[in-house]
Amino acid sequence: MVQVQTGIPLAPANQVPKSADSPDEVLKYLTRGWLDKISKAYRHKKSFNDDAWEARNFFDGDQNWFWKEQYARSEYGYNRAMSPPGFRMQVNKVFEAVKLFGSVIYHRNPVRTVTPQPLPIVPPEAVGINMGDPNMAMQYEQMVNMVSAKAGVRDIVADLMGRVLNYTPGEFDLKTHSRRAVDEGIITGMGLWWTEMMTMPNGRRFVGSFADSVDNFLMDPDVTEIEDIRWCARRCIHPIHEVAEKYDIPEAALRGNVDKQGAQNARSQEQVVFGDYDGTGKKTSGPTGKTNDLCVYWKIYSKTGMGDRLKDAPKDIKGVFDGIGENCYLVVAEGVDYPLNIKPNMLGEEVNEQSGVPDSLFTAVQWPIPFWADGANGWPFTAFQPHRKPGYIWPISHIKPAVPELRFLCWAYSFLAQRVATSCETMLGVSKAADQDIKDQILSQSEGGFKIVEVSEMLGRSVNDIISVFQLPNVTGEIWQVIQAVTDLADKRLGMTELVYGMTDKQIRSATEASVKVDQISIRPDDMAECLENSMTSLSRKEAIATRWLLTGEDLEPIIGPLGAAAWQQHVMQMNPFEVAREFDYTVEAGSAKKKNKSARIEQMNMAVQTLGPVLQGLIPSGIVDPFNSLMRDWAESMDLDVEQYLIPAPPQPDPMAQQMPPEGAPPEGAPQEALPAPEEQPMTEEEMMSQPPQQVPPELQPPMPM
Repeated sequence: MVQVQTGIPLAPANQVPKSADSPDEVLKYLTRGWLDKISKAYRHKKSFNDDAWEARNFFDGDQNWFWKEQYARSEYGYNRAMSPPGFRMQVNKVFEAVKLFGSVIYHRNPVRTVTPQPLPIVPPEAVGINMGDPNMAMQYEQMVNMVSAKAGVRDIVADLMGRVLNYTPGEFDLKTHSRRAVDEGIITGMGLWWTEMMTMPNGRRFVGSFADSVDNFLMDPDVTEIEDIRWCARRCIHPIHEVAEKYDIPEAALRGNVDKQGAQNARSQEQVVFGDYDGTGKKTSGPTGKTNDLCVYWKIYSKTGMGDRLKDAPKDIKGVFDGIGENCYLVVAEGVDYPLNIKPNMLGEEVNEQSGVPDSLFTAVQWPIPFWADGANGWPFTAFQPHRKPGYIWPISHIKPAVPELRFLCWAYSFLAQRVATSCETMLGVSKAADQDIKDQILSQSEGGFKIVEVSEMLGRSVNDIISVFQLPNVTGEIWQVIQAVTDLADKRLGMTELVYGMTDKQIRSATEASVKVDQISIRPDDMAECLENSMTSLSRKEAIATRWLLTGEDLEPIIGPLGAAAWQQHVMQMNPFEVAREFDYTVEAGSAKKKNKSARIEQMNMAVQTLGPVLQGLIPSGIVDPFNSLMRDWAESMDLDVEQYLIPAPPQPDPMAQQMPPEGAPPEGAPQEALPAPEEQPMTEEEMMSQPPQQVPPELQPPMPM
């Protein structure tokens, strides 16, 4: 009788330490090991967190944050040797930079295009086929037909996928999520989207991308480039009952996580589990649990296995989960001794001989969406990083290069404001010999803006000898020159020159000079827009993979219709997800997300109308009106006009039956044609027809009147 193998073989009993002699202990080691890696990844992120915290405060921090003791007198501050001013200012150039750049580079959802990679038709001689041989020629034609048929199917797949990918941005409000990611990317250096499946109230499923803060994201600290990471983790915070229902575990098992949050308020581990680092080691914000008991947990996407081969893992469990493979998905929480997506009893189930682990365990730890199939880009997140940092996995904030200048400006303007307040006071010197009545008159309330001070003649001195007004020293002009110089430096760091605001202190003397300046001020926005377009292209690719993997024709029928749903089932669902990722190019139209330059667009269309209008107008007498009407649509759109009144109606289509029947009195077919009598009215010549523009042609296209 063959004994059925159950559980996971760890090692011979004499080699298993007492702390790992049960499946529960194995899962505890996995959970604690990953939480330790999360802690180390957080410490590796500290430099990025410090810069992000400071940039956020310059963006929307409290107006007094710059002068608080923990910052003003720290290594960051400028106020270590003097008392802070009474009037405190914050120069908020960061807010200006975010609104100027963010509103330009992401003004609307981009247009997504799906293009199948072309299949070449190779000449017969290139593959050694002799077209003179009938058999070889027939074989070549069959191969060409196969290529053409496959190309046709891929065109259908590209059209269906393009329709789906351009539907979901509006359905799931991608614009709002993207503006959040773009703003955070400018402030902190990185903005994130996560691609997930959403279930609608009617049960239909769709795939969308949603923004989440970079504070909830950690990466493998062993590498210096994001393309080389082996794992990433996402922090999630939800009510405890929702987490228990989602992972089918009792709430009592999660109570340890809630207790951990309250017990760790005084420990540095707090930042790792659920706190936000503020640059001082103190918690600033985080889940409060005022409405519900909250559970904080981490979703780990691994390309380095389950964790049994991580550094510092017990030797006795290394290799236990090799049968699962490199790509694993785990959900861990502080205070819970096993991954939330693995039930402890799974390790006691029957083992699959092929994988070496129970089937339920193998299924539980698979990625929800197999993004790992997309190579280095194969992660569920998409990052927007306008400024990457060589040698460090975390990027540079757009604000960081200008932080020293911003610190000085806040410091200088605050002390100048205090100086103004001090200068507004009037200091009087009164002789000690003066009578108390004189002092009382000086301090008394004025009437009508005047105050009369009576000086007794018995003092024998003039008013100037008794009462003097102190003149405080004026603010030197050098301080304003220094402030202006530092302001110019900050503007250059942030890319906020005067031309960005539409202003200039020097007169532009020529159109060439204006063109050069316009080209130069658009360098940074264009570079950021290109980075964003690359991120949106990657985002579209991920949504396509997820759509193919998760959705059926029934889910997509409201978007592509019944025929499209049938084609989806017949063609798309038969494709391997890898083919969806690699045989199609997912791009966004260049500049489709940016705010359009309306003046430039109007100028372009006016020039197009003047250049192409006369050419396309010549096609109208022949009944070809579509090119001219297309030009009018683009022109009217640039001018925000109703195009209908400018369109040329299409000529009526001839009746095919009338064309087949000869007109009454006409000679039968085949009979010699006789000369027809001249009509009473001669038709116009071509020159006469061209000289009379149609009534609906706009004034810009009508030829000038002869002088």
